[in-house]
Amino acid sequence: MRKIIDGRTYNTETSKEIGVWSNGCSRRDFGFCREALYKNTKGAYFIYGEGGPMSKYSKSAGQNSWTGGEDITPLSVEEARKWAEEHLEPEEYEAEFGQPEEAEPTTDLVNRERVNLTLGNDTIALLRRYSAETGVPMARMVDRAIVKMYGGQEAE
Repeated sequence: MRKIIDGRTYNTETSKEIGVWSNGCSRRDFGFCREALYKNTKGAYFIYGEGGPMSKYSKSAGQNSWTGGEDITPLSVEEARKWAEEHLEPEEYEAEFGQPEEAEPTTDLVNRERVNLTLGNDTIALLRRYSAETGVPMARMVDRAIVKMYGGQEAE
């Protein structure tokens, strides 16, 4: 499927499929729903979804009549990450977004705050590579880099 949204093209044929989720229903089931996370050649994420007449992808086919349909929905990096957390296997998630930080005691959540940053593709690739090589989570590497550059103390 190919769709233009806000002057930008999203094309499943030229993009990389990251992972797929399905609600487990047969394609013949009115509630069938399937979604795939894609990343295009410029690094933009999107969902290609399809479903039956009782799914969120249904389309009106006249008065009180519905049919199955399909659609493309652009996602921010954070939205793609969240979708992947909820729908993909850990190995699929890690292949795209790197290994997430291992959970620490609850105090870690008190000392940390989630922020949404936009980083260059080269920087993200570098972070992912070093994270994979060293086992240090990307968030921890960013913490250390900022502390080293601007002083202060790294959160435990």
